[in-house]
Amino acid sequence: MNWFILATCSAILSAAAAIIQKKVLFRLEALEFSLAVSLCILLVSLFIPFSVDVLSISNSQVLIIVGKSVLGGVAFLLVMLSLQHNQISAALPLLGLTPAAAALVALALTGESHSGWLWAGIFFMIAGTYALEKRPKQKLLDPFRSVFFSRNHFYIFGAVALFALSSVVDKSLVSNYRVDPLIVLFYQHITYVLVFGSAIWMRQVPFRVVFQKGREQYPLIVTIALLTVGYRLTQLDATKSAPVSLVLAVKRTSILYASFFGGRIFFEDRLGWKLAGATLIVISGFIILRNVG
Repeated sequence: MNWFILATCSAILSAAAAIIQKKVLFRLEALEFSLAVSLCILLVSLFIPFSVDVLSISNSQVLIIVGKSVLGGVAFLLVMLSLQHNQISAALPLLGLTPAAAALVALALTGESHSGWLWAGIFFMIAGTYALEKRPKQKLLDPFRSVFFSRNHFYIFGAVALFALSSVVDKSLVSNYRVDPLIVLFYQHITYVLVFGSAIWMRQVPFRVVFQKGREQYPLIVTIALLTVGYRLTQLDATKSAPVSLVLAVKRTSILYASFFGGRIFFEDRLGWKLAGATLIVISGFIILRNVG
């Protein structure tokens, strides 16, 4: 199948998962939901050991995958906290800042210089973020104050930073170490369950309470798990016949789908401004990933 169609399918599945996540988070706490959905995703992923040899990598590579998965797990939890406390059309577009953050992290770690395209992309991201926060009768700089001093935005900015670090390691694992992406996903899913399970245990929340709450949302959680595995696999399939940067750029259009349909479903305000901001952020992702990634 054409890589563009696969990447678009991945974006649509990702957007659908995000909208259902928002619905479930009205009824479950973010940490409880993260553990429940990670367990379902792990169960759905049990086909992987029958498809590839998950023991074929070295111990050091396993440690690298586990380390980056801990970062990714915390980032996932932060996204769920942001979705729980913010409108979906305001929270998800800010995840589109990840390509710029990842490029800057790579720049800091490798010392490589980037073309002006990176800075052009960052400019569009700033403009898009401004549009997201713009409200009637605000002063010129008020939207920036809303972004940087809103407590609820700290969740999403923390997630962006951690996803940026994780994505740099992902690229190294697949490109430099030649680790099969399915193996990375399998160990990642195990790590997520351990991270969220440990967090629940440290909070001294009985697991039976978590599972009882999860059973009440079982159909939706299973749906999210299937959609998540689906969008990750279609993304992987797309990367087999196209550059990763192009696939990721198309995948980022999920922000627009989730913002539009989620905003309509949950009757969110200023949807036009938010969609304009999300569009600018997605465009910036295309610029950065196409010319820098």
